[in-house]
Amino acid sequence: MFIENSPIAYDFHGDAPFSTPFKDIAPQDIHIYLDLDTKVGKNTCGQKCTHCWFVNYEKVYDRSFEMAEGPLIKEGLESQGFHVYPRYVDSFAYDGEFMRIYGPANNREFRQDADHTPTETMAKGDAWTSGRPLLADNWVELLDLARDSGYGTISITYHGVIDENLAVVDDGSYPIKGVFSGADTERVIARIAQYNELQRAAAPEGREIGDTFRVNIGVTVGRHNHGRESLERYVRYFNKLDVDTVRFNNYAAHGGKHAELQMSKEEIAQVYLDLKELHGSVEMTFQLAVSEDFGTSGIKAMGFPGHVGWCRAGRQLFAAIPADLQVLEEAGGRRREKIGDVVGCVNTFEPHLGILVRTVEGGETGYAVEFDEEAIEAFTAKRLSGAYTDGCFARELSEELGLESRVPQRRRLPIVETRG
Repeated sequence: MFIENSPIAYDFHGDAPFSTPFKDIAPQDIHIYLDLDTKVGKNTCGQKCTHCWFVNYEKVYDRSFEMAEGPLIKEGLESQGFHVYPRYVDSFAYDGEFMRIYGPANNREFRQDADHTPTETMAKGDAWTSGRPLLADNWVELLDLARDSGYGTISITYHGVIDENLAVVDDGSYPIKGVFSGADTERVIARIAQYNELQRAAAPEGREIGDTFRVNIGVTVGRHNHGRESLERYVRYFNKLDVDTVRFNNYAAHGGKHAELQMSKEEIAQVYLDLKELHGSVEMTFQLAVSEDFGTSGIKAMGFPGHVGWCRAGRQLFAAIPADLQVLEEAGGRRREKIGDVVGCVNTFEPHLGILVRTVEGGETGYAVEFDEEAIEAFTAKRLSGAYTDGCFARELSEELGLESRVPQRRRLPIVETRG
C-alpha cells in the first residue's frame, strides 16, 4: 500500500561549511537564542523536571534580564542583522507576559525537503509550554492572548510511555521525575481542541477561520522508550489525537541526571532507521519531525540534506545568557558593561565564545555581541580534527568538561513525583 505522509521536518540553523572562516559568516546567517528568563517553577512552566538544563547548570540557574530591557537587547541585535529568538522557560510564563512583550515569537527554525522549505509551524508564532499553565483556570484567557498575539502553534513537551492498548502508562513508573505527565498532556490537547471548535463555530458562515491553533508535540526518546514497537505506538497514539506535528528528540543527561537513559550510537542509528521505516509504512495524521540532537550516527537513513545533524552551534547558532554585571570600560562619558555571556551549545551552555555588551554614551544605550573569534576557530578546529566525532557534540563536550550539576544542594529544586 502506498503511503504519502508529509515530509519529515528537521531543525535548521544554517549550512555554511565548517571550513568557512567565522569572520566570513554574515550576521544574517547567525541565529542567537536570547535566554531572557531561566526561572523554573510555579510562575513559569509549573514543573520541576530533574533533567532540565536550566536547573542543572549553575551559569543559567534562576537568572533573567530585566523584563523591560529584553526587548531593547533583541532590537539592538536584530538591527545588526542577527536572527534573535527570545527564549524563556515557558511561553505562558507570568500569565503570558512574554507574549504581550514579544508578540509572535518562534523558538527555532523548522524546515523540510532539500530546499529548506519552512514548515507550517513557521507561518505564525510558536508557543512553547510544559502544558501546565493550560491546566489553570485561566486557560481560555491564555489561549485568547496567544491568538491575539499572533501565535498559530502550541508546542508541548511530552513525557509518557504508551502501552500495547495505545494508552498512557499512568502508574508513576516514568523514570524522569518532576515532568508534566502524558495523561495531563492529553487533557491539554483536548482543551486546545475544544478552544479550536469554539473558534470555528464563531467564524462567519462561508469563511474559513484562521485563528485555530496547531498542536506540536515533542517526545523525548531514551532507553526507557526507544525501539520500533515503542515508536510505532507513539505514532498510532498521536494519530488518535488532535495534533499536527510530532517531533522526536534525544534524551540528554543534563547535569549527569539519569545517565542510564542515554542511548548509544548504535541505538540512535536504529531510531533513525525505525522512524524512516515508520514514515514510509504507517499513515500519519501529523507531520513527523526529528530533532538535530540525535546527531549523525545513522542519519543518512533519513535522506536529509547533508548538513542536517551537524549542529551549527558555536558558528551559526549561539545562546546569549544573563551574567553578573561587569564594567569593562568607563571614560569620557562612555560606559561599556558586560551583561551576558555568549556560548556555543544552547543546551549545555558551553563553550564560552563571547560576551553580550551594553554601551551607554550621551544618553543613548546600545547592545552588541562581541564574539571571541579565536575561541570559535579553535572550537571549530576540534570538530574538523575529529576530537568531537558526532554532529551533536553536546555529549562529548559534557564528558570532556565533566559537566555535572553544580547548583548547590540547598538551591536545587525538590523532586516532585508526577504520574505518567
